[in-house]
Amino acid sequence: MNKKELYSMKLLEATDELVKLAKEDVPVRNKETCKEQLIYQRGLYLRAEIENRILKVAFYLAEYLSMDCRKPLYTLYVDKKNGSFIGYDYQIKKWTERMLDKTIFSKWLYQENSYMQEADTALIQKYLESEYDDAFYALYVYQCDQRHRRLGMKYEKILANWDQRMDRLPEIPKDWLRWQKKVGITQNFIFYHYSRKKDQTGHCSWCESEVPIRHPHHNAVGRCPKCRHQIQYKAVGRAKNIETKKETAYLLQTCGKNVFVLREFQLQMLIVSSSYKKPVYSFFERRRILYDEKLNTEEYYFGRHHWKKENRWIQGKLQVPLYPGYGGYMTYEEYDMGNIYGKSLHGIKNRTFRKTGFQEYAKAKKYLDPVSFFEMVRERPYLERLIKAGLYHLTEDIMDNKAQIYCEDSGDLGKALGIDRFRLKRLRTNNGGEIFLQWLLLEKAQNKLIRDDVILWMCREKLKPADLMFIMDRMNPLQIRNYLEKQASESGESVKNLIKTWKDYLDMAIRVGVNVQDSVIYRARKLIQRHNEMIKEIEAKNLILRAGELEKKYPGLNRICRELKKYAYVGKEYQIVVPEKVDDILYEAKLMHHCVNNTETYYERMSQQESYILFLRKTEKPTEAYYTLEVEPDGTIRQTRTFYNKQNEDIELAKDFLIKWQKQLKKKLVKEDYELAVKSQGLRKKEIDELRNKGVRVNGVGYCNKLLAEILEEDLMESGNRELEEQAA
Repeated sequence: MNKKELYSMKLLEATDELVKLAKEDVPVRNKETCKEQLIYQRGLYLRAEIENRILKVAFYLAEYLSMDCRKPLYTLYVDKKNGSFIGYDYQIKKWTERMLDKTIFSKWLYQENSYMQEADTALIQKYLESEYDDAFYALYVYQCDQRHRRLGMKYEKILANWDQRMDRLPEIPKDWLRWQKKVGITQNFIFYHYSRKKDQTGHCSWCESEVPIRHPHHNAVGRCPKCRHQIQYKAVGRAKNIETKKETAYLLQTCGKNVFVLREFQLQMLIVSSSYKKPVYSFFERRRILYDEKLNTEEYYFGRHHWKKENRWIQGKLQVPLYPGYGGYMTYEEYDMGNIYGKSLHGIKNRTFRKTGFQEYAKAKKYLDPVSFFEMVRERPYLERLIKAGLYHLTEDIMDNKAQIYCEDSGDLGKALGIDRFRLKRLRTNNGGEIFLQWLLLEKAQNKLIRDDVILWMCREKLKPADLMFIMDRMNPLQIRNYLEKQASESGESVKNLIKTWKDYLDMAIRVGVNVQDSVIYRARKLIQRHNEMIKEIEAKNLILRAGELEKKYPGLNRICRELKKYAYVGKEYQIVVPEKVDDILYEAKLMHHCVNNTETYYERMSQQESYILFLRKTEKPTEAYYTLEVEPDGTIRQTRTFYNKQNEDIELAKDFLIKWQKQLKKKLVKEDYELAVKSQGLRKKEIDELRNKGVRVNGVGYCNKLLAEILEEDLMESGNRELEEQAA
């Protein structure tokens, strides 16, 4: 339809009858929704007219008609002869091909409360040849039919083009079905009946004949004595229906000038135990990929077309169901490793294919993913040279995205790879991959020969030159191999782990100021033992530095530790050990991972002689950490904590000992100790009151949002000195 001609047509204005009805159409407030709305009894009014064989339908809203606004908001033009429609929106002043359910009038589509004169309704029904009583809905149905017709024409054209492309594909080879049975499907079986006889026969699913077998076992793996294929034994009495795994096979064929096609098949075999001599084969072709002279792809898959409602070849990525029986689909872009039908490769008359090296690579590898191969060749054309030079391992590393090599544009492949002909020959002879090439590049750069057996050992252990650069300035690759082999045999550790340990050990040695250029150091006799010793040495050095910082910040800490000897006590099962210096407290706290290691509060209290840190040990193990105590000068125990700041049930077993220790301590205390104890008691009560007022809670192990003040009060073990204040006075 010509928009200029449509726009020049007579404008359909509302009649007096429509205006009168609109003014009588009083809106009612609707309070059921979240926002109050005015609802009209009708709300929408329509008028129709035919001009130049074009049906014009004007749309009016009651709220505008009631204010004597006779111009329509929207006019729909329908040309039945040409099967087209178009609308003009007077609000935005634009032409639109929107469906009526996508306009502001959509809410009247199914309510059937719009108004149109009977003559106009009859006019629309006659023009559209519609049987619907509601003219508005009849217009919408007509739009849907036209859209459906146009879409159908569009899809018919697309589908015809797809079918034309698929019809150009050649027929499958004559022996293709046999090849799938004998080569594509790799799972084979020998079925037999239970018998006590030593010599019996079974049926091989590959050679399809009776073969002699001896002492078969159900599900055992073996080889057929006739065809020599790997098989699995299946007892007929125990074997149920067998469904082999789905395997992938690829067929490549010429498809027109400078185009070849890759066809992907899924193969499977079903054997029913009752008729095991007649297996059922399933060969499903699910994807076809067309390649042009630049290896650009055009992919098709076999699936259900949403328009045709039938299974057919569809252009695009494979669509698979999200879940079995579920209507949703997802795009499946992965490609499986599969068997390649080799006979067809010789008949592909395509220059681009010949330059990929695929034919040579397929001979060397039984299974491969051809889609990924062609993608990689398109990105890295030098792969063809590597394949035709017999460097299959290096090609495989590149295909797996493991290798990032630089290949120059040179007629000499050795020079292109950064090496020379002599080293290229060694790379080919040893079937070297990326790691072998890296060692050859290092050898050429340093101009120092590295033996092939040493490089092969590095490849087996997956060691690149970059992994050993930390020691290469002091040891050559042969020495490194011999050293690592010896350390691995003595320690039982893997070479990879030993390298990490070795590097870590040398880094620590530098930190402590050891000469790492000395062979005695960098080639330690027992690497793991020396590594562990170095860790302890660094930890001790760190503790000494930390102790020095605390002594500087809180003077007199070490002196106070030396004066705590009277707090030591030995019982039958337990004993109290006093620290000789701050280093002992730091080491114990680090070992037990409790709060003494994370805060300086305890060292500040010790410096003010408010409380002391003591160790509770078992008498039979006096050097082994057990519990850490915070004790006031009179022996009152504020806290008892073991590993990871916990207090286990076993502390109850030691309480009798702790009470006995407190009693004997009274005889050793002097007036100064009691004065310090009074002060400590006051500070402790003040701290607990502050924590209670602040509502400080703990959510650690064993505590569930419990007040810290309550925890400290529960931990408290007073010494029982009732005359404490008297003694202090």
